[in-house]
This record gives sequence, structure tokens and C-alpha cells, in this order.
Amino acid sequence: MSKPVTPSSSYFNPTVQLRNVEKVSLFVSARNLRSPGGHTSLKTFAVLLQSDAQQGVLIRSISDVLNGTDSPSYTPCFVVDYNFEVVQEFIVRIYHSDGRSPPRDLDKHTMIGGATFHLAALMRSPSQRIIDSFQNGCGVLHVHAESLSSTRDNFVTAFSAQKLVNKEGFFSKSDPFLLISRQNEDGRWSVVWRSQHVDNNLNPVWPECKIPIALLCNGDIDRPVKIEIFDFERSGKHVFMGQVETNVRLLLQARGQPMPVVEPEQQAKKKNYVNSGVLLARSPSIEKNATFADFIAGGCEISLSVAIDFTSSNGDPHSPTSLHFSDPTGALNCYERAIASVGEVLRPYDADNMYPVYGFGAKIRLADGSLSPCQHCFPVYPGGLEVHGIEGILQAYRDAKTAVTFFGPTLFAPLIRATTEKVAAMGCSQEHQKYVILLVLTDGVINDLELTKQAIIDASHQPLSIIIVGVGAADFSEMHELDSDDALLSAGGKTAVRDIVQFVALRDFSGGSAAAALAEHVLCEVPGQMLSFFQRSRITPNPPVQTLPAEVAQVAASAPAMPVGLVSEA
Repeated sequence: MSKPVTPSSSYFNPTVQLRNVEKVSLFVSARNLRSPGGHTSLKTFAVLLQSDAQQGVLIRSISDVLNGTDSPSYTPCFVVDYNFEVVQEFIVRIYHSDGRSPPRDLDKHTMIGGATFHLAALMRSPSQRIIDSFQNGCGVLHVHAESLSSTRDNFVTAFSAQKLVNKEGFFSKSDPFLLISRQNEDGRWSVVWRSQHVDNNLNPVWPECKIPIALLCNGDIDRPVKIEIFDFERSGKHVFMGQVETNVRLLLQARGQPMPVVEPEQQAKKKNYVNSGVLLARSPSIEKNATFADFIAGGCEISLSVAIDFTSSNGDPHSPTSLHFSDPTGALNCYERAIASVGEVLRPYDADNMYPVYGFGAKIRLADGSLSPCQHCFPVYPGGLEVHGIEGILQAYRDAKTAVTFFGPTLFAPLIRATTEKVAAMGCSQEHQKYVILLVLTDGVINDLELTKQAIIDASHQPLSIIIVGVGAADFSEMHELDSDDALLSAGGKTAVRDIVQFVALRDFSGGSAAAALAEHVLCEVPGQMLSFFQRSRITPNPPVQTLPAEVAQVAASAPAMPVGLVSEA
């Protein structure tokens, strides 16, 4: 079995006009699971993979880990692009977690079973559903698909309950949590959200939650929604406490009024049955969320800064074996290809088309002719002179590699801190909306990992994204620690407020479409990262700029709304 690789999901490619593409939600559940490894207590998660002709099997998304149940409904659901004219082969696998390793390290976990399907076949199947028994007899997989509404709005409320019926006996009280499902078009239910549990409390109050409308009801506020209450058990065999069937419109109209919690079996058995408590949705509202295209149309300027690795591990730039070697035929080297690919995508967004270019890991010639100590962040041209256009960046790079003395080690923290200070000083505000992308090109293993983590955590408060492109054949495993897709980056007792780093290895992209594929993968997370910054800063899009440059307006108009990840915890 080939080992899956992990590029980030591509939700936005501004270089390509969208053709026949729409978003599809995949709801994954399983029944009658048992571990082939003989584990008595199941801890399972689902993984969505995609077959790619050039890159093999790619990990697209991973669900939360669910404990103790042999019939799990996994959250969040998986959101994919449905390309009508493209054959798209997906794989869903269920794993038993080892309880220690991150889910993305699939080799550390036990695979229970899986199924392979073409997305087009799933979309054409009755009720857009497939049911497949694992060949090893360890369970049955259910996958249901549904086209996703384009809305980015959230349903916001704070749930509470009163006078719930205790399921723990005389000496303790239940630990309630909420499970919300939406009704599918075939009448079945799909779990879309799960709250935290509240310990030992029959009158629980849950924290405010934000549930994407696209996932809660697919944009239809009259679609039936079921809110179930369970008594949490560490074994995973949670006890049903009752349910409320409603919809988003009714929740908004209720304005926090009590809704009866019903146990259908008790209701059928007892003539005088009233309810098993009440549920309240306090201060319910619809939170409007802007799109990436809204900010671009409103004049938000995205600027690119480039930082290039001139450490000695790259080799003598005059040697054909060097990563910095200039091919006499005019073919671009690795660094030049990365600059051209990413820069060409970002060029339409930058109003003045002027870019700062930095180097790191080299000694530079001083005014008296002597060499400086190794510099870990220096402008390629004196005084920090910015260059014009992508050709200007390429020329600055070519000038620098023949003027500096390659040295080392490879340190990122000074570069990131200098960029963070510069970004903070530019004063992003409601009136002057700006966002910076720092493109770091490097060949080596990072030598200040912990300091770099701390610098990234501090930078996460600023309007900044960091894209790291690994060049060459080095071991880049530590770089994946900086690309915190599974959990926000933590170091030195602090945690980043958002994910701002994307790492890719250049060697993973080859062939005729390599440049476009590289640009797509390194930039796919930027719209979401930018939106998260503006949302945290309470900055909203400005009215559309009437004099927006034509190519920027065209790109903004073709950009789809970014899909919203499911909020699985309150």
C-alpha cells in the first residue's frame, strides 16, 4: 500500500477561471466496527484520501477521534470540490487510534477498513449514498454526499438545559452533551456538530457556539434539525437523555424560550408524560461572514515579501550541483521556479507591483570591503530598496547569489521577527486593509526550531501568512511542525491565535503542470488565513472599489466563497 502524502486541500486557485465546480459535503459514519488488532475499547477516526495520477494517494481531511462507540458518525464532515468533467477517485478509511500519535501519522494507527469510490458515481447513486462492508468483516461504512450551499454565515447561540432527567442513579448526576444532526434529502439524519459535555449537572449551560449555516442546514433555515442530549460516558457508550426536533427559523423565533426535551419511548409508554426537561437557545442569531472576494473587491491589498536561503548547504552557485546554479540554457533553477510560480499568482493583488527581497544565512560585503558576520535577515539591495515585478525579484536573486558569501546556519526566527515588526508598523485598519505574504525559500533543516515557533506564534496576531517552500532533497520533517493544520502551534507556554504557515516541498511537484500545481498548493490556505485575521480584528470588507484594476476585479469575481470548517467543539 503506497503511503499517503499530505498537501493541503485546494479551495481557491485564483489563476484559473472556475468551470463546472461545486462544493460537496461528505458525511461519513460506520456501523458494527471492531478492531482487527483485538482492541477492546475503540478510538476511531475517519480519513478522506484522493488518488492523484502524479502524486499518488493524498490525504485530504481527517475527522475527530471518537471513543468507545462501534457505530460512530464522524465530525467534521469532509468538504471537497466536485468537478463534473474530471474523474475523481476518493478513498475513505477508518482507523483505530493508538492514543498517542497525531492522526495524520497513519502508519502509527491500525486501519480497520476502507472503501474506494468515484465521486461522480456517489453523486449519481440513489440518495447519494454508498454502503460498503469491509472485506475483513470488521464493520460497515456509510458515505452520504450533498451539495454544499455557498453561504459562509454562522448560526450563533448559547445552549442551556433545565430539569433534565438524571441517568446516573442516586449517587451522581448526568454529564450532558449535545449532538446536532440535520435531515438529509432522503429523510435520514447526518451529525453536523457536537458540544463539550458538562460534568455532573442537570441544568447545564454550554459555551456560546458558532455553527456554519452551510453545514447546519445547507442554507435552508426550514430544514429539519434534531438536537439530541446524551449523558457522556468515558467508555463511549453514551446514554440518550432526550431530543428536540426543530429548525433554524424556529430557533431564531423562539428567542430563548424553553423547548421541551422529549424521550420518544417514554412519551409512547406514559399517558401523563410531559417532557424530560427543557432546552434553551439563548440569544440566537445569524452571523454574516464576508468572503475573500469581498475583501479583494473592497480594495484590500495583498503584498508579497520574498526571503531566500543563501546558506552554504546549497552548494557553490557556480557548480552545476548547486541548487543556486544558473543553467546556461536559460532554464530556471529550483529557486527561480518557486519565485516565478508563486509570484505570478500574487502579482494582480499588489497595487504598486513593488516587492522587498531579503536573504538569510550569508555574509555580506561591508563598505570597507570586509565581510560581515553571518546575516540572518538582510535586504538584497542597500536600504531595503524594493524591486518592480516578478522579473525584478528574479534579478535581485541573481544579483545577490553572486555578491554574498554563503554561510550558515539556517535560522528563521530573526527573519520572521523582522517581518512581523514591519507588518505591525504598516498599520492595517478598517480604512487601510493590507495583508502580507512572506515567501521563504530554503534548502535545509532549520536550526532554531523552538525560537522559530515562538516567532510564528507572535506573528499570528499580525496580518501575515508565511509560505515555506523546501528546495532540494533535505529532510523537511521539522517543517511540518510549523504548518499546524491539526492543532494551533504552541511553544514556550503560548499558543498561536491562528494558523499562518503553509509548507510544501518543491520536489513533490514535477511535470508540465508543476508550476501551476505548486502555486495552487502553497497559496490554497491564504484566503482562509486572511479571513481569520480580519474576523479576529473585527475588520469588515470596504465597499467595492469602483476603480479596481481590471485583472484584480476579474480574479476577485472568479474566487468562490471559502468553505468553512465545521466547529466540532462549543
